[in-house]
Amino acid sequence: MSKIDLISRGWCDIVFEGRNKDYGAYRMRARAGSRNVRALIVLLLFIAAIGVIVGVNAVVKELANRGDLQEDGAIELQQLKKEEPKKKEEKKIEIKYEEPQKQKVQVKASIQFTVPKIEDDALVNENKEVKSQDQITKSNISIAAQDYAGDGKGGINIDDLKDNQQAGGTSVPEDEILDNSIVEVQATYPGGEAALLKFISDNLVYPSIAQEQELQGTVVVRFRVEKDGSIGEIVIKKSLSKECDQAAATVVSKLRRFTPARQQGHPVPVWFTLPIRFRIL
Repeated sequence: MSKIDLISRGWCDIVFEGRNKDYGAYRMRARAGSRNVRALIVLLLFIAAIGVIVGVNAVVKELANRGDLQEDGAIELQQLKKEEPKKKEEKKIEIKYEEPQKQKVQVKASIQFTVPKIEDDALVNENKEVKSQDQITKSNISIAAQDYAGDGKGGINIDDLKDNQQAGGTSVPEDEILDNSIVEVQATYPGGEAALLKFISDNLVYPSIAQEQELQGTVVVRFRVEKDGSIGEIVIKKSLSKECDQAAATVVSKLRRFTPARQQGHPVPVWFTLPIRFRIL
């Protein structure tokens, strides 16, 4: 018996001879050979792909165990780090603060006070000898903690220099301004204290923002009454708010001239302290 190829096209034609070949069974048998070949090729390719993956995986593991990848990776990272552009360092700016300058005032000549001490003639320092009262009176030299040649005929004692003053000026500093309550004759407002309080009450402007916030309290204002009775420097001694402080300072600046204070018969400037109350009625 001869060999029969059941999937060949010739055998399919013999089986379907005289039959309707447009029937689906004929097409399936006629194409069975090529279909089987394609399936076999796909299977072989799939097996080959698996083999390649397994082989690559084995090679990667072997290289990792030897440390080649780690060394290569480290070298690569080092190279990348070297290639990064360097950041420009910002220059630090040195900040200087202006120190308050001392006022130069005129200081009169002084002789250092010397504590009387018995010494041998050979040990006596003539510059440290105790000056007699006549010598001091005739020379108009004051007694102080140190010797000073003086800046002129007038001036203050060198011991009376304040922290913000230094010797060597040409002007004599003004006398210290006293508080109104400790001078011989106090400064008074025209019409008295009642008139002053009425002026404040009639002219004080209550800031709208303070009223909206229902802000109430007292601002203590310290102001200077000059020798001629006018209002000089105004200082907020106790604050309530920025707006209320401004309102209090404004109404004080509008005050009429005071009758100036007097000390030893002469008009002198004095400090006057005035509490101004803000209250919502």
